[in-house]
Amino acid sequence: MTAAVAALLWLGGCTDYFVDGATVEGDSEVVSETFTQAPLPALDVLFVVDSTGSMAEEQSGLGSAVGAFIDALDALATRYQIGVISMDLRDGGALLGQPWILTSEDPDVVAHLVANLAVGTASPPPSQGLDAVALALDADDGVNVGFRRDSASLQVVFVSDGDDASGDVLGDDPVSAFLGLLAAEATRTGHAARASALIGDIPSGCRGAGGTALPGDRYAEVAQLSGGQIASICADDFTEIAESIGATSVEWQVRFPLQADPVDGSLTVAVDGVRQESGWVVDEDAPAVVFASPPPPDSVITVSYSLARTAS
Repeated sequence: MTAAVAALLWLGGCTDYFVDGATVEGDSEVVSETFTQAPLPALDVLFVVDSTGSMAEEQSGLGSAVGAFIDALDALATRYQIGVISMDLRDGGALLGQPWILTSEDPDVVAHLVANLAVGTASPPPSQGLDAVALALDADDGVNVGFRRDSASLQVVFVSDGDDASGDVLGDDPVSAFLGLLAAEATRTGHAARASALIGDIPSGCRGAGGTALPGDRYAEVAQLSGGQIASICADDFTEIAESIGATSVEWQVRFPLQADPVDGSLTVAVDGVRQESGWVVDEDAPAVVFASPPPPDSVITVSYSLARTAS
């Protein structure tokens, strides 16, 4: 979504504020804000891979499913970015591999992602996947500048044959803190933020070609509560979960934040010049216009509304 054309200018004098380009009608100012729907949906995918000694076979199996995952994203014409981190906090949440941010423009993205997912198996237990994501997404740290885009939804994919042992970064209740982190990302960008998990079966774990996996209770909980996908790491083929994560990761923009509070009943919406009498609501707390279904790609959304004039 592009920035709104209208910009709030705070002034002294008899009018508390006005929006650039506003017209005066009686005791109110009529404001128009213009947005453009993205030409393609944008998605940032963060793989969080267990790098302890038992993960060699699982990392190999994950690599074999990369083609299906990329095919699923390509079929949706997604503008994606993909990064990989380990669950070892000694890596500081830094993206691994070269190039460390993979994009939909990379002609060798499958080969590069296969290589990046092979994070190795030299890390001592325990694995701290939730903590690692908190480090990776810390905007103040700047370690992964360029990975998270304000225009993109977020899909975090945990891959582990054990449960999470976080707490050093996220505190005594890492699950709640991690869900709060996802909620903050969704609020900040206006796009969905979810977690998915390729883990040991709940509640008893599982045994597969790669050995025994303990149940990934914490990873399952954050995936379930954030609307993500859960699959068994003991499966012989990870293609299905890869396709499923890809298909459920893409969301078009439906929420368009406004720069001021409209007068009740004054707001109108047009898409490509055609007034929309229904199919949208106003979130007065934000404020924002929220569509029931996303406007078409590249469409221009015009929101007009009145601002009450406040006399000093």
